[in-house]
Amino acid sequence: MSKIRYARAIASCAALTGLALLLTLVLTHSGPAKPRPAPQPQGSVVTDWAIRPGTYATAINIHNPSLGQAPVTLHKRAVIALSETATPSAPSAFQTYSLGAGYAVEVDCADILTLLGSQASLSTTFIKGFVTVLATSQLDVVGVYTSEPPQVIGNSNYPSTIPGIGLEMLNITPRVELLGPATAVAVPGTIYEYSAKFLCGNSLPPG
Repeated sequence: MSKIRYARAIASCAALTGLALLLTLVLTHSGPAKPRPAPQPQGSVVTDWAIRPGTYATAINIHNPSLGQAPVTLHKRAVIALSETATPSAPSAFQTYSLGAGYAVEVDCADILTLLGSQASLSTTFIKGFVTVLATSQLDVVGVYTSEPPQVIGNSNYPSTIPGIGLEMLNITPRVELLGPATAVAVPGTIYEYSAKFLCGNSLPPG
């Protein structure tokens, strides 16, 4: 009889021990699941891309909202933005354009390449930088930016993407300056300076 009681006592202790272990596991691992970072494809250098691979285009729209009769004379130039380790690229010369009251004009990637001239050869597929527009009157200046990601299929190094167009429009706020006669453009006095970012061409993965 004592052997039976002893066996029952051992069984009870084992059951209590198992229950305590189960409760410990439940309490330790309960709560919301912790997010895990998405695995990067082998060989991927996504975090090192200055500009994600894709096709980029810029169109800087300029509108003269004046109700008067006299046109506004614009002076525009472009400059390529390079990395700090590269030799800086000098800005292009100013080009002059007359914009009548109520009229609008667009500066697209083709116009930017024309402004840059031979400097555009620094990058045969993709360029980025700034376009500066000077005017003696306030204008409406809007930067229109479109991008399309590349379609990658069957490449283990880069994730597959679905082709699509990204569009963004940004109002460019002018900076008011007072220029003297000894300037790069013959517009002494108060002037409105618009500086718009541009991205043009096909950005490729590094390497």
